[in-house]
Amino acid sequence: MFPLSQNKQNRLKWVLFVFALVFLAVVTRAAEIQLIKRDMLLLESKKTSERSFSLGSVRGDIYDRNGEKLASSVAVNSVFVDGKVLQERGEAAFALSQALDMSYEELAKVFEDLESIPGTSATAPNRRPKSRTFSWVKRHLSDKEAEAVKALRIRGLRLKKEYRRDYPNGSLAAHLLGFVGKDGQGLEGLELALDNFLRVQPKGMVVRQDRLGRIIMDIPDQTISQPKGASVMLTLDRQIQHLTEKALAKAVVERNAKSGQALVVRVKTGEILASAVYPTFDPNNYQESENADRRNKILTDPFEPGSTFKVFTVAAALEENLITPETVFFCENGLYKIDGANVAIKDTASYGDLTVSRVIQVSSNIGAIKIGERLGPYKLHNYLTRFAFGEKTGLAYPSGESAGRLRPPKEWHAVDLASLSFGQAISVTSLQMTMAVAALANEGVLMRPTLVSRVIDDQGRVLEQRQPQIVRQVVSPLTASQVLRMMRLAVAKQGTGRRAEIPGYPVAGKTGTAQSVSHGASGYSKDKYVASFVGVAPYKTPELCVFVALTEPWPAYYGGEVAAPVFKEIMEAALPILDIPMTEDEAVEPEWPVEVKNNASAGVPGVLNDDRPANFLMVKIKKGDRGQSGPIPRLGDDFQGYAAESLDFEGLAEAKEMVAPPSPTGEPGVMPDVSGRSMREVMDLLSQFQMSVEYSGSGLAIGQYPAPGASVEVGQMARIYFGNP
Repeated sequence: MFPLSQNKQNRLKWVLFVFALVFLAVVTRAAEIQLIKRDMLLLESKKTSERSFSLGSVRGDIYDRNGEKLASSVAVNSVFVDGKVLQERGEAAFALSQALDMSYEELAKVFEDLESIPGTSATAPNRRPKSRTFSWVKRHLSDKEAEAVKALRIRGLRLKKEYRRDYPNGSLAAHLLGFVGKDGQGLEGLELALDNFLRVQPKGMVVRQDRLGRIIMDIPDQTISQPKGASVMLTLDRQIQHLTEKALAKAVVERNAKSGQALVVRVKTGEILASAVYPTFDPNNYQESENADRRNKILTDPFEPGSTFKVFTVAAALEENLITPETVFFCENGLYKIDGANVAIKDTASYGDLTVSRVIQVSSNIGAIKIGERLGPYKLHNYLTRFAFGEKTGLAYPSGESAGRLRPPKEWHAVDLASLSFGQAISVTSLQMTMAVAALANEGVLMRPTLVSRVIDDQGRVLEQRQPQIVRQVVSPLTASQVLRMMRLAVAKQGTGRRAEIPGYPVAGKTGTAQSVSHGASGYSKDKYVASFVGVAPYKTPELCVFVALTEPWPAYYGGEVAAPVFKEIMEAALPILDIPMTEDEAVEPEWPVEVKNNASAGVPGVLNDDRPANFLMVKIKKGDRGQSGPIPRLGDDFQGYAAESLDFEGLAEAKEMVAPPSPTGEPGVMPDVSGRSMREVMDLLSQFQMSVEYSGSGLAIGQYPAPGASVEVGQMARIYFGNP
């Protein structure tokens, strides 16, 4: 080995010295980074390599009463642009216009409004750069559009998973369901009213990204789950809703009507099974419809009901013991001038003396007015408020329900009492009308309407549940059964609602034909009407109440002609869906005199004297021999005697098993024991006995004649007394 020269040794020392300095600098820098600036640098690194990422959230589903899905959320892609990354914006706009079927100008405007980046032509000279770097290009792409965007491979264009609200049945129940916006917020209907339940806050997480901003998922041991809102179960029945909408749409088109409404409610619970409005819209594309077509008119649009309202006037007078079903009113041969007002009311026909039952059957305005006059304004107003007119029904969801309009009696003019008696000078909603008639079918008990059955979160916990709720007892069961009987007669051959009768499902109902209020002028239109029909079935054990209204049908506009057939179509299809059995058809011929002379003071059979007891009410059901027995006689002075005899039931317990209707051939039958039964139960039991039966009082049966076990014949008179046992 040769020794190095002095010169080389000096150069080697300098090299070692430089290396030592470099090493010392590296160690010093490393120490500074690891010990002094470590936390600051880590924070800076996170700012550039990590960012917050929203997983989004899934809106809860909406189901009908049978678990059929009415609204759900479907995963879709949306495309957005990152202005910090996007280059060659003109070329990007042109390529996207081909992939998304959007105009080049529209896309260029989106890119132009983003933050300016050096080296691009996004910002024109002398234009102040924008601060926004993010913008949606198009939301909720189709699968084909999403694939086309991916194929472009343009830096700065990215796809984001979102959820689009989907209504699998199209326009079905659109006015109830409502719709949501692009960001998943409820805008109308149940979607808006239940937004706090259906919508949940998105879940966020921190992710890493590369230098181009692309997200790097590095969480192999974690499960990514998106939060989901609560689901809602409705009382709605999808099948009944479909057939209701179909029948209504057909009627509106065929009758040249402006619009139509139909509502189906369960009598005993107040559950809404169907609610239809036509014209309708598709909530999947709600932007393509008019605002007026999206309004739920069943809740928001009050109207004057017309003759369907007469049943409430009659119910009030019956409850106040001011009339009976056989009370006779002279109907002025079809023309009646109101006292204190220069107004004359006409009937559709020239009627003379009519019983109250016949007033409902033929829908006499003058008869209804005279019943209202007997009531007076304050009593009539009191009962109308008890039926919940002039106030909201209390439907919890959706919101926006109108209270209608019922002015206090102190504001009524001379003609208002008359007008209200037959359904004018008052405005009601379809929901109010349906619930009030359902109360008559429910033995006088008014129920609160229900649409939302329960709300369940994504863990299966019940957040809210609604049970059937009684509002109040509006009228007695006796009054309710009497009015329902009159409504049954209105569907008879001579009644205005005969087109609503259903074989196997006897109907009780009432027609209505109301003049529309003129807009921009005083008074009523002469050629625009609201035709309606409301009814229940089966008559003896009502299950459903259906209301139908057509606005401005033409040329036919009577409720019995245009609305009653729609009622029949809906009711006839809905009852079998609910497994409601058919019942035996019964005759619906008038069982009271069609017209009787108003000479009660002479004691004519079939007419009650004016000096009858104030608490006396009478309902007559079947007669055996119509040709010979004639109208039933009024109660005479032997009233107390019969009552006393009928109260003696000692030793007759075995008679409860002895029930045998008399034979039409003349063989006698055996009178049953009806003690403790309700009015409806007694009527159902004795309907097969073909006797003339009088009822008095209210409550439960406490007396009868003939006594239990007695021999009875066809056409024989029977009396049943009701009270508090």
